[in-house]
Amino acid sequence: MSEALRQRVITAITIGIPILFLVFFNDITRTIFLSLILLLCAYEFNSLQYKDADNKFVFLLPSILISSVLLYVGLRGLIDPDYYIWIGLGMNVLLLLDLLFLRKNFLSKSSWITSVLYTTIPLVSLLAHYKMGYYSTLLIGILLMIWVSDIGAYTVGKNIGKKKLMPSVSPGKSWEGFIGAGVISVLVSLVFYRLLGHYTMTQWMIIAAIIWLFGSLGDLVESQMKRHIGVKDSGTILPGHGGFLDRFDGFYFCIPFVLFYTEFIVS
Repeated sequence: MSEALRQRVITAITIGIPILFLVFFNDITRTIFLSLILLLCAYEFNSLQYKDADNKFVFLLPSILISSVLLYVGLRGLIDPDYYIWIGLGMNVLLLLDLLFLRKNFLSKSSWITSVLYTTIPLVSLLAHYKMGYYSTLLIGILLMIWVSDIGAYTVGKNIGKKKLMPSVSPGKSWEGFIGAGVISVLVSLVFYRLLGHYTMTQWMIIAAIIWLFGSLGDLVESQMKRHIGVKDSGTILPGHGGFLDRFDGFYFCIPFVLFYTEFIVS
C-alpha cells in the first residue's frame, strides 16, 4: 500500500467512525453532524475566497455569523422550510449553468454572501425538516448514497476509465466512472428501499439518480472554483482527503434537488 493511500485510509477510519456514530445514533446527533458540516464548509469556503487577504478574519466573521443565525432559524422552524429549498435550487441551477455554458465562475469571484447561498442554505433546508418523521431517512439516504456514488465512480473510472468527463475542470474524472456510478447507485437504492423504507422502490431509484447526477455535478462545480482560485484542496484538516468542503461538496449540492423531488413531487 502506498503512503498516500495509507494516509487516506487512516483518515477515513479516524473521521469516518465518529461521523457514522453521529449520523446513526439519533436525531440529535444527526443534527449536530449537519451543524458541524455547515459551519466547517462555510469557514473553508470563505478561507479560499480570502486566502490572500491580510486579515481574513474580518471577511470570515460576517459569513460565519450569518450561517450561525440561519442554522438557529432553521432548527427553530421560524421560516417555512420550502423557502430554503427554492433558494438552494436557484443558486445551484445558476452554478450549473456557469459550469456547463457560461464559464464565468461566480464562486471564485463573489463575495461572502455566496458562501451563505452555496454552503449554508442547502444544509439548513435539510435541518429545517428536523421535526419531520422522515428526517433521519433523508439524511442517511443522501449521505450514504453520495458515498456509494463516489466509490462507484472511483472504482469504475480507475479500472476502465478512458474518456475524460471534463478535463479542463477535473482531469481525473471519466465518463465511464460517471456512468458506472449512476448504475451502481440505482442498483444499491434497492437496498435502501429494503432497509430504510418510507419511499417506494421506484421513488428510491429516482432519489438515487438525483443524488448521483447532482452530487457528481456538485463535485465538478467545486473543482472549477478551486481551479480558478489556484488551489488543489479546500483545506488540509483531513490528511489525504483535503478539507470538509472537498468531502461534502456533492452532499450539500444535491440536497435541494432531492428535497424538491420528495417535497413537491412525491408529497
